[in-house]
Amino acid sequence: MKIKHFAGYGSVQAKKVSKTNIDDDKVKLVVEVKGNHEWGLVRKDIYDVRRWLFNRFEKNFHGEDWEISMTIKDDYVNENGIVVEVATYIFIYNKN
Repeated sequence: MKIKHFAGYGSVQAKKVSKTNIDDDKVKLVVEVKGNHEWGLVRKDIYDVRRWLFNRFEKNFHGEDWEISMTIKDDYVNENGIVVEVATYIFIYNKN
């Protein structure tokens, strides 16, 4: 899906790669963001990332305790001769 960049201008592509249950209490959600933007695709502030990205893919999460851990893998891929940044966000959170 095409979404607005976290900086407030420009757009990037985002998609859910996977959502799996780790155990009875935890879920792992992997989201890939792809595109080129002068501010990059990595945003490390969990509060901003939750509003910008996480809530788009996990609509049933209503956790007040904010128990979300986040890991980001940043890379570049070559798509038809154009180098494109790819950020993979890995969220681990408690089920509600």
